Amino acid sequence: MALLVALGITGRLHTPQSIREKLEASRTCRLCDLSGTDLSGADLTGADLIGAILMETDLTGAVLKHADLTNADLGYARLQGAVMDGATWVNGQVCGPDSIGRCLTPDTAALMASRQCPDCNLKAATLASLDLDGAFLKGANLVRAVLSHASLYGADLTRANLTRTVARHTGFQKSLLLEVDFTEADLTGSDFSEAYLRKSLMVKTRLNDAVLEKADLRQAVLHGASLTGARLAGADLSGVSLKMADLTHANLSVANMEDANLVGATINGVTFTDAYLVGAIWVNGKKCGAGSIGRCIQ
Repeated sequence: MALLVALGITGRLHTPQSIREKLEASRTCRLCDLSGTDLSGADLTGADLIGAILMETDLTGAVLKHADLTNADLGYARLQGAVMDGATWVNGQVCGPDSIGRCLTPDTAALMASRQCPDCNLKAATLASLDLDGAFLKGANLVRAVLSHASLYGADLTRANLTRTVARHTGFQKSLLLEVDFTEADLTGSDFSEAYLRKSLMVKTRLNDAVLEKADLRQAVLHGASLTGARLAGADLSGVSLKMADLTHANLSVANMEDANLVGATINGVTFTDAYLVGAIWVNGKKCGAGSIGRCIQ
């Protein structure tokens, strides 16, 4: 805040032209809140943006050469055409040559070249729209990465960390996602058909309109997850925890929900046709008894 005061900027920043002028002049905005600001085309060469909040900031065509973005929050930021050669990325790695629209850190470049990057540091990496089918990303750090519209068919992300990742309309069909941490990730409209998500962590995860048909979600934790309109027909949800989840208009036809926990879940308009509910804990905290097929018999 002291830096913002020194620049004559306080609070959230919504006057793009004055902000652009001040930033281009000072090249310093450490820890400041630039969320939602239009900085398209700005010259921020060498700027100190350590820890800056750049949520939904428009950096289209901006020049960020040799800028320091360590620990910055670039969630939903627009980086199309942004030049980042020599910049220090969110994860502390340096962007290589030809970093236009995405920072080509050593790990990002390795993944794009070979699709092999186990245990890699891909924090906040921009991987949108890439073909990563069959990629080996076991144990990778993908916290706050952008994977929207990418294809990861048959990829192995076992025990990877995708906390707060944005992966809207992404293809994860038949992928290995065992014990993956998807906490607070945005997976809206993504396809997890026949994916292996056993013991995955999806706390407060957005899965609206996602496709999880025939997916293996055994013992997954989806506390407070949003699954409105999600398609889960034939999915294995045995032992899954859906406490306080929103399942409005979800399709759970023929799903195996044995011993699932639905306490406090919202189930308005849910299709449970032929779903196996024996042993499930219903929204009211009562257990579904024998014969609970398609409906919970208490």
